[in-house]
Amino acid sequence: METGPTGNVESLTLRFVGEEDDGTVLHELRAAHVAQVLEGLVGLTSDFAKAGAFGDGPAGSELLVRPAQDGSFLIEVVRIVHDHWGAISAGGSSTGIPTVGAILWWATRSARADVKDFSYLDNGNVKVSWQDNTVQEIPRAAWDELQKRERRRKKQLRQIMAPLSDDRVSSLEVQSPPEAEAGPAEQVKSFTLTKPDYDAVRPDDEEITEEQDIFEIEAQMSAIDFDNPKRWRVKTKGATRAATVEDQDFLGRVARGLAIRQTDIFRLRVRQDTVVKNGRARRTWTVLRVESFRRAAHDDDDAQSSSPGRS
Repeated sequence: METGPTGNVESLTLRFVGEEDDGTVLHELRAAHVAQVLEGLVGLTSDFAKAGAFGDGPAGSELLVRPAQDGSFLIEVVRIVHDHWGAISAGGSSTGIPTVGAILWWATRSARADVKDFSYLDNGNVKVSWQDNTVQEIPRAAWDELQKRERRRKKQLRQIMAPLSDDRVSSLEVQSPPEAEAGPAEQVKSFTLTKPDYDAVRPDDEEITEEQDIFEIEAQMSAIDFDNPKRWRVKTKGATRAATVEDQDFLGRVARGLAIRQTDIFRLRVRQDTVVKNGRARRTWTVLRVESFRRAAHDDDDAQSSSPGRS
C-alpha cells in the first residue's frame, strides 16, 4: 500500500494471459471487453463499499486505472481512500478490512462453489467452510454483501472476466502488489481465473429468442466447398456470409462440373435463423434453393438466366 497525492492507495493488477492466432504472446484485447472489465470492477467495489466492507470514511474511495506496462496486457487498478484509512493495510488487517483482490476472490468463489457451513466469530469475521472442505474467514460486512444481489454480482463478474470469452485468452491472473503478499497469512493474495470460472457466472435466466425468416436475394458465391455444403460463403450487397446449401439438385450439378465464376449472379431462396441471447444476436443462413443464375453482362459467355436444375 502507498500514499498518493489525494489519499492512500491500494493497487491490484489484472493480467490476461493467452496467445494470438499466430502463436505469439497475447498483447491486445478487444476494447469492448476492456470496457466491461472496468465497468464490472467499478460496480463490484461500489456495492461492497456501500455495504461498509472497506471501512471507508465519509469521503469514501474511488477506482482509477494506471497505464499498462510493456511486454504483456496488464490492467492496474488503483483504489484511493480519501480519509479514515485507519488500520487498513496492503493485504488486509487483523480488523478484517479486505482488499479489492480479496473481494474479487470471494465473489468468484461464491459463484462457483456452495457454502457447506458458516459461523460468526467473536472477532467480527465469519468462518466459512466451502464444499471442497477449505475454510476462510470473511469480514462480516463483506459476507453480508455476498448474500445479496446474486444476479447483479454475476453480471459484474462476467464483465470483469469478459476477455475470457475470447478464444485467444486462456486465463486472468489477479496479482496483489509485493507488500500485500507479505501481509497476514489468512488474507487472499494472488490467484488465477480460467474459462470454467467465466462459465460459472453465466446468467441463470438467459433470455433466448429464436426467429426465422425466408426470403429471396441475389448473391455471388465467394467460396465453394465441394466436400462440405455447410461451408459455402455467399456475397450480397451488404456483406459476405457463411451459408449452408441444402439444394441437392444444385449441389449435384456442381459435382458434375458446373463452372461457377465469382461474377455470376445467383437468385437464392434463403432461410435466416436468428438466435438472440441477452440482447446479442447470432444469424445463420441456409440456402434452400438456387432459383436461377446468370453470367455478369461483361462476361464472354451467354449472360442469359438459366435454371440451376437443367443439365
